[in-house]
Amino acid sequence: MKTTMKRSLLLLAGVCTSLAMTLATPAQALAAAAVQPALQPLPTVWPRDFDSAQQRIELYQPQVEVWQGNRIEGSAAFAVGAKSATPNYGVAHFTARADIDKTTSTVQLLDIVIDQVDMPATPGDAAAVKTALQARIPKDGLTTSLEQLQASYASSHEGSEPGLAVQNNVPHILFAERPTLLVLVDGDANWRALGDTHYQRLLDTRAMLLKDASGTLHLNAAGYWYEATSLDGPWHLNAAPPHDLVAAANKAQTNLKSDPMLPGDGKKPAQAPDVVVAAQPAELVVTNGKPSLQPVKGTNLLAVANADHALFVDPRDNHYYLLLSGRWFTAAGLNGPWTFVDGKSLPADFAKIAADDPHANALVSVPGTPQAKEAAIAAAIPQTATVSRKTTTLQVVYDGAPKFMGIAGTSLSYAVNTATPVIQTAPTQFFAVANGIWFTASAASGPWHVADTVPAAIYTIPAASPVHYVTYVHVYSATPDTAVVGYTPGYMGVVVNADGTVVYGTGYVYAPYVGEVYYGYPATYGYGAGFALGTTMGFAFGFAIGATWGAPSPYWGPYWGGSWQYANVNQANIYGRWGGQATVTHASGWNGWTGNSWAGSSVSGFNPYTGAHYQGSRGAVENAYNGNYAAGRQGSFSNPSTGRSGAGRGGVVGNQGTGDYAAGGQRAGYNAQTGRYGVAEAGVTGNTNSGDHQAGSRGVVGNKNTGNSVAWNNGNVYAGSNGNVYKHDQGGGWEQHSANGWQPVQPRSNQTQQLDSLKQGHDLGNARASGQFQGRAQGC
Repeated sequence: MKTTMKRSLLLLAGVCTSLAMTLATPAQALAAAAVQPALQPLPTVWPRDFDSAQQRIELYQPQVEVWQGNRIEGSAAFAVGAKSATPNYGVAHFTARADIDKTTSTVQLLDIVIDQVDMPATPGDAAAVKTALQARIPKDGLTTSLEQLQASYASSHEGSEPGLAVQNNVPHILFAERPTLLVLVDGDANWRALGDTHYQRLLDTRAMLLKDASGTLHLNAAGYWYEATSLDGPWHLNAAPPHDLVAAANKAQTNLKSDPMLPGDGKKPAQAPDVVVAAQPAELVVTNGKPSLQPVKGTNLLAVANADHALFVDPRDNHYYLLLSGRWFTAAGLNGPWTFVDGKSLPADFAKIAADDPHANALVSVPGTPQAKEAAIAAAIPQTATVSRKTTTLQVVYDGAPKFMGIAGTSLSYAVNTATPVIQTAPTQFFAVANGIWFTASAASGPWHVADTVPAAIYTIPAASPVHYVTYVHVYSATPDTAVVGYTPGYMGVVVNADGTVVYGTGYVYAPYVGEVYYGYPATYGYGAGFALGTTMGFAFGFAIGATWGAPSPYWGPYWGGSWQYANVNQANIYGRWGGQATVTHASGWNGWTGNSWAGSSVSGFNPYTGAHYQGSRGAVENAYNGNYAAGRQGSFSNPSTGRSGAGRGGVVGNQGTGDYAAGGQRAGYNAQTGRYGVAEAGVTGNTNSGDHQAGSRGVVGNKNTGNSVAWNNGNVYAGSNGNVYKHDQGGGWEQHSANGWQPVQPRSNQTQQLDSLKQGHDLGNARASGQFQGRAQGC
């Protein structure tokens, strides 16, 4: 919280010159804007213009109705008419292929087909407008924001798809009140002799853990050496490890590198942390000293404010509720025993947690909340890429000859002695997944080629199988030269359970392969996995990661209080792992093998348990659902409830009570209650209540109450599900376009409720799109 408050104070103090400019007087702001260099507009701004010599068509922001893999169906309102005349309005229904890049949070809509056009005021014009609109869509499609489309889909989608039947067995839950590392051993201890030394190495762990001839265990972690007589400990610091121990560890590194378990900054901490070793599913919860309780806004709940996990107390019975990997567990005390709680059986107060409470991210894991619904939708949206089938190759390494085991409930089998998931579907038919791409071969040893199709039987692999995660990787289409592929977050461990909420991991404990080498499978606990949902970030999931990171699940999870290296995996693009080996679109900004796995500028760090978010060059603080927001350089704010918003590269400030606002660069100020607005490329200042304003360099201002406004370029227009066109009017109500112009819609009707939901999704998506863009831009 201290970090978040500090960021907020810095932002509000004006850490950037451009933000400070907006705090000046209107005349000063306008003068400063006039000397600023030209700035490019947001790449995802709507509406889009499709002009001809005499006619203009404006297409408003698409509204998604069906989203299946990389195929989208939706509708978009449009305005059409002579450039000098008042436009007519209609709705275009379309299908498109979505080329999705989560790293940049953009979608390229390709192969757009206008299936139908509705023009309620002039039905006879529909066919001609359909032809004109189809002809004017660029051949390379339209770029838009992933956040815009996702929020739009969430506003209309019912979310009735069945979830996965996951396991919810209680892990071993550990608590500590000072920095502590959790070292995981994957099942039974498997020791292997270490060359000509008198040490043995524990193979099935990512830590450097050795045993000497006397049976004493030695662990190297966080730059320190520890020793114990058994894995259960207690572990004691060894300030002077013998030279032969250090030499043996260095030798072991040449065969299989261990994770150094350092903090996110890669530096050895000044004080050695405590160590806990667990050989079964376990999760470590660390508090900064004794647990400290604080009220949770909007509820009677109390939160353990100094915990690194979401941990609550219900005062009604003094029971604790702990959120681990999206699952809830309860106990009468921290020492347990802990039991699983179905999300639908949580106390009612959990659904009432205020969206601006520091622990509001827990709402993602409360069934029926808007946050849970949107997270489930986000978990169904893939990262896509187009790869070369001619240059992309794969080599599969086995520990000896390939060994296959049957997959229960199917006719398939999988290779157990390789790190690459290899599935045998027929005697001479094999499929493998590597970094989000399917390959096929006629023999287990290859040669492997990029697959153009995948047998349907593969997608029946149950969650109980350790290779279930391959069912979230798809081939959408292929030509002899390329394949369009993609994976949903399930490939990275995030699935939707039967309650309709996202969870990390299937909950199953998969036995590893241990031979001359060790191959582990995705685990559910031990990494602090959690979820977040914010205005600028959208849906985020991640876990604490160390230097060694395997696909698709992390093998390590060192904890360092609030300073973990905590990554938002939902903004990672694993296709970047291919580097120059394959011609891959959407592959920049991420290298999974160098240790700089999350270095892309659009990737956000976050702590899902404390509510602290940080992103981009200067960071931001926000409230996802009431719209209160403050941001530095390239910042934005929006309130979906009131309709007041502002966005711009240099910053925008305003007083929602008085209507006064100032904006520089390419800005917009708007008050939905009065209908007065101002937009300008160089700058505009004014008062939205009185209509007083100043604008320079191609600025436009107007007052909808008097009718003195520009009809074109009004983004507040929506396509109704009935084919009619609606706009949100200055009084907060709705109007429908007809042959007689704009007519009021009866308040509080089913239609206005649907439109209100559409508008909320529209505003939230735009706020996120603006936030994503400012996070990718350069700092000031």
